[in-house]
Amino acid sequence: MTITTSPNVLSIIDQFKGLLLDAYGVFWGGNAVGLLPGSKEILEKLVATGKIVGILSNSSQLVAKEIHKYQQHGLLQGKHFHFLVTSGEVARRVFLQGQLPFATTKKRFWVLGQSHPKFASHEAIFQGTGYIETSDIDEADFIYISIPHIDGQDRVDLEIFRPDIEKVKSKKLPMVCANPDRFAQEGSPVKMVVRQGSLANMYEEMGGQVFYIGKPEAKGYEIAMEHFQKQGMHSQDILMVGDTPETDIRGARRFGIASALVTETGIMGERSRNGLEKALKALPSHDIPDYLLARFA
Repeated sequence: MTITTSPNVLSIIDQFKGLLLDAYGVFWGGNAVGLLPGSKEILEKLVATGKIVGILSNSSQLVAKEIHKYQQHGLLQGKHFHFLVTSGEVARRVFLQGQLPFATTKKRFWVLGQSHPKFASHEAIFQGTGYIETSDIDEADFIYISIPHIDGQDRVDLEIFRPDIEKVKSKKLPMVCANPDRFAQEGSPVKMVVRQGSLANMYEEMGGQVFYIGKPEAKGYEIAMEHFQKQGMHSQDILMVGDTPETDIRGARRFGIASALVTETGIMGERSRNGLEKALKALPSHDIPDYLLARFA
């Protein structure tokens, strides 16, 4: 496989009018790290030169929460990016519009895990949707996966959550996963911690049904494209930049937009510790990007 690696996004952006960015591992290094070096300066330059910059994140937080977080690090809407779409916001739209692909006659859901102390509760997503949380799983139409943790601490070992999945599999309820990412980089020093996508995948392996909201599913890309279309842009005008082949790159390819994979930071940076070529060869054809970037900035 021969794909040219460029040092950063500035070397390839001239042929595109719009830029769609993943957050974690691209310009964001996790809550303990904040912005990755040089990201704010490049984002400001891109906006100043007329590029339309959007963020498409698998965060299960609502948009307002994420924008406030970025503001605290000096990243401002209008100056550094134009719009933000989160998986949490997409999930809220799905619940408001009743677009779940299974029956919800009871309008009840049961939460797998407790609210993560470092993130906003899932309650904000469901507020005003008509869906009510229940503490009795037998009263629920579906299971909603909360951000995984044990005693308020992120965990690196997925197997620690297996007993929880085993307990609910006999209920044969569909599961809603509002963040398909299997791992995220958090902490200082940075470590790979378990996220909702890992639990959902484990449930599927046990025979469970999972409804995913977030990349690589189309809904988030559709919402992002609405923003670009308001500026007269089409899919061929957009470049998606991400660090995770299975979500960022796969989703972009499905949606028909060009993609660039960041290789030295985020998920791909972790996988490339034993060599980038080896990591790329392990990718199926539908996860191969159009471009490789050493880093975003």
